[in-house]
Amino acid sequence: MRRKLTLLLALVLTIYSCNNDSQHNEKASNVHQNSDLSKLKKRAIVNLDSCQWNKELLQQDIESYSKYSEIFEQYPLNNYAFPVADYDYAVYSNPFTIKYDSLIFKGIQVGEYINPDSDSIVTKMTLIVLTNDNQTEPETFVSSRNFPYLTAEGTFNLPMQNFAWVFQATPDGFSSLFFSMKLFDLRFGQTIVIYPKKDKSFLYEQLEESPDRYSKFENYTISIMKNKKHLIRLKQLQ
Repeated sequence: MRRKLTLLLALVLTIYSCNNDSQHNEKASNVHQNSDLSKLKKRAIVNLDSCQWNKELLQQDIESYSKYSEIFEQYPLNNYAFPVADYDYAVYSNPFTIKYDSLIFKGIQVGEYINPDSDSIVTKMTLIVLTNDNQTEPETFVSSRNFPYLTAEGTFNLPMQNFAWVFQATPDGFSSLFFSMKLFDLRFGQTIVIYPKKDKSFLYEQLEESPDRYSKFENYTISIMKNKKHLIRLKQLQ
């Protein structure tokens, strides 16, 4: 009888301990989220304070738009100038080409520098489109003006289709991509591959891969081209 009571007591204590650990972890997570949200709210308030706007940056953007308005107008969201407070943030983009057998893919890598003085980047999104046209080049504009959010937009103008896309990433790890009104939640994979079809529809794949995991960018592209999910999509085009 005592042995049964001892075992029962041990079981109760184990359950109680697990519940306490779960509640503690949940509280810690909530505190962290609230801290992040508080920082973002402070930044939003600062951006609304006209006394803290960086007038030099604003004038620079106004002049850039005046000079390159025809270029900015080609993007999905026209880049009109707007004021923001001071910030210290550097963004990154890298266009690239992948040739695989007889296929040609064009891509764009979007990210941010660890700090403005660093050469190290953190990739937030890689978008790859099957073009089969070596002359096609993706048009991309990555903006730092929404700091601490990362924003970018661009186009892939193919002979049969003109694709437009818009991307955003938040400091808490959530990021998304709108590609021709298809929404990708990038928490489930930061590499998106697009496969246009002759009927002007397109297939797609989302892969849990990133160039940051590889010492060489080429190794990343080889891994994508050999990915089983990618090879299945290619067969579905035939």
